[in-house]
Amino acid sequence: MNPHERLAAYVLHTRRYGDSSLLLELFTRERGRAACIAKGVLRARSRGSERPQPFQSLSVDLRGRGEVQTLASSEPSGHSALLSGKILYCGLYLNELVLKLTAREDPLPALFDDYARAINALGQCLAPEPVLRWFEVRLLNHLGHGLILDRDAQDRPIDPLKRYTYLIGAGAQVAMGESQSVGGQTLLDLAARDFSGTMMDDTALREARQLMRAILNHYLDGRPLRSRELFR
Repeated sequence: MNPHERLAAYVLHTRRYGDSSLLLELFTRERGRAACIAKGVLRARSRGSERPQPFQSLSVDLRGRGEVQTLASSEPSGHSALLSGKILYCGLYLNELVLKLTAREDPLPALFDDYARAINALGQCLAPEPVLRWFEVRLLNHLGHGLILDRDAQDRPIDPLKRYTYLIGAGAQVAMGESQSVGGQTLLDLAARDFSGTMMDDTALREARQLMRAILNHYLDGRPLRSRELFR
């Protein structure tokens, strides 16, 4: 890779670094997560040091060696999603999932594209929960933890009228009782390739949210998601 190749990127997280700089966690299409220092961006009227914004598609140039490089330049490269209120919390949640479940310098271009699509969908004010559930499923798939949601553990098609329990590593099994079960239609909705046409009632949304939270908690291995607290 050309060390000075421009990278497609989004800002996942920022924190202050010194008096006038920021330490950025970026999600790039070409390199995966990358850390860099944006020097002087907090200094008033700093020429050439515009502060990169979250949820803005960026083109960046990183310079230097080591795990933390320097942001040499950054410019908008496309759509900026203006998120506010609950939709902003949804965007922060997606950012934290990527931060907690991916590694630095591990390119995942297809995940980057799905992240961009999810952020743009939130910016268009599509119903947020189907977007979040779609991204969670896609994220696990890209990380090698793909869920089988259209067939049960015995390789039979999911029956939308039956209820199932989902066991990580085994798949869906017909539920023997109602406790911790999920409707077959909910599993099929989660398996959908496109969130834009997904119509889930309140029960299905609740079931999907609870199921994906349990599965993600397994892969987070006890690490909390601070962004979840914003929804309370």
